[in-house]
This record gives sequence, C-alpha cells and structure tokens, in this order.
Amino acid sequence: MPIYDQGYRRYVARSPLQRARFWPITREPLRMLLLKRLFLALLLSSLAPLVVSALWIYIVTRYPESGRLLPIDGQLFGEMLKYQMLFGILLSVFGASGSIANDLRSGAMLVYLSRPLTKRDYLLGKLGVPLLLNLAVMLVPGLLLYLAGLGLAPEQYLRWHLAWIAPSIVAYSVAAGLAISLLTLAVSSLSRSARVAGIGLVAALVGLEMTRLILQYGFDRKEAVVVSLWADLKALGVALFAVPDPQIEISWVWPLLVLALVSVGCLLVLRARVRAVEIVT
Repeated sequence: MPIYDQGYRRYVARSPLQRARFWPITREPLRMLLLKRLFLALLLSSLAPLVVSALWIYIVTRYPESGRLLPIDGQLFGEMLKYQMLFGILLSVFGASGSIANDLRSGAMLVYLSRPLTKRDYLLGKLGVPLLLNLAVMLVPGLLLYLAGLGLAPEQYLRWHLAWIAPSIVAYSVAAGLAISLLTLAVSSLSRSARVAGIGLVAALVGLEMTRLILQYGFDRKEAVVVSLWADLKALGVALFAVPDPQIEISWVWPLLVLALVSVGCLLVLRARVRAVEIVT
C-alpha cells in the first residue's frame, strides 16, 4: 500500500476565530474584573452623574425657571460626560494599567505571540479592555441620559436644533475613550509592574495638568491648554456641547491635533515595546 507524504499542514482556525482572534485576550481580563467587588463598586458609582442629570431634567420639566442654573440642552450632557471621563480614567488605572506590564513581568507576551496571533491581534485584545471600560462609563450613560431626556422632555429633545446631541455623545466618547486607552497601554508597556504603571499614568495626567495651570495662570499663556491631556479632552467637550469654560479660550483644532499626535506616539511606543523576542541588555 503506497504511503503518501502529506508534509506540514498549517493549522487553520474556524472562520469566526479568524475574524476575532483578539477577543479572548479582551474577554478574560474583563471577566476577572467583574469578579472584584471594588471594581463593581467603582462601576456602580460611575452611574451617579447619570442619575443626578436625569433628576435635573425632571426638575427642569416641572420647574422651568430652574433651567437658568444649568440648561438641559447640550451643556448638561457636556458637564455629565466631563465627570464620566474621570471615572473612565479611574477604571483604566484600576483595570488596565497592568495589561502589558504583567505580561512583560511574567513572560506571557512571548506565549501570546508564539501562538497563531499577530502583534495586531495582541494589541487589539489589550486595547479592548480599557476602551470597553471607557465606553461603558461614557457612551452608555450618555445615550441613556439622552433616552431619559426623550422620555421626560420630548418637546425639548425632539427638536431639530438638538439632533446633534446623540452623535456628539458618540463622537466624544469614542475619541476620549480611545485616547485614554492608548495612553494607558503605552504607559503599561514601559513598566513591568502594574502598580508602577498605574501611578505613572496618574502622575502623567496630574503633572501635565499642574504644568498647564502654572503656565496659564502664572504666565498668562492661554495656549498652555494643549499641554494638559485632561484640558485637551475638556476642550473637545466644550466644542461639541457648547459648554462655557473660561479656562478654554483656544480653538478646538489644536487640542484635537495634540490628542491625535499623542495617540500616534502611544502606538509607536507600543510597536517598539511589544515584540515576540525578549531582548536582554
């Protein structure tokens, strides 16, 4: 009986796995986070701005004169998302600051990249964790508040001149979430300790904000807004939701450009730090 040499046959995964090979890398950390009580408490506390904002819409519908304090137009959504962004940063520090740092410390990155996974699959899987956390506390509450507004004050939100609110919520949540997530991963890739990475992320944001305050108020440099990533994100919200902010007195184009440059820089850092070969110096 003849024997046929089949040779080496490359493993071909099922079609669904080929399209979403990154998903298990995202799913498992999220599953582990949902088992932590502190994370769940922080996640539930992030709903406080949503509840307060929905209650404010109800109060204004009953007592219209109270709307002079804070109108229930785009300004309300901009103010709420500003606080939601803070929760997004806290959740990123708590749940994603060690995403790559832990893999560098344990050598798990070499295990990941020795499997039928590309560097892109690995980075997309890691990016999914902080990005989904940020969208969970910005996009979801923002859209829920908009739906609450439609239910409580349809005569206010069903007008054509306020139709931009929902797209602005989506645009702001995605832009802010992506910038925070990329920065979280970039800082995480620079350390082998999740704790150091989390402290480094907070120190970077707080340090840049303090530098902005010193330059803006100590030296009267209005353009110093672009120095702080927190102020850049606020400037984007000011532009999208027409929120009056005396600290933001420059065009939204410059903060948006800085955020884009920072995101590209973070991608370059990740490209350099994520590799399948451990280099010992």
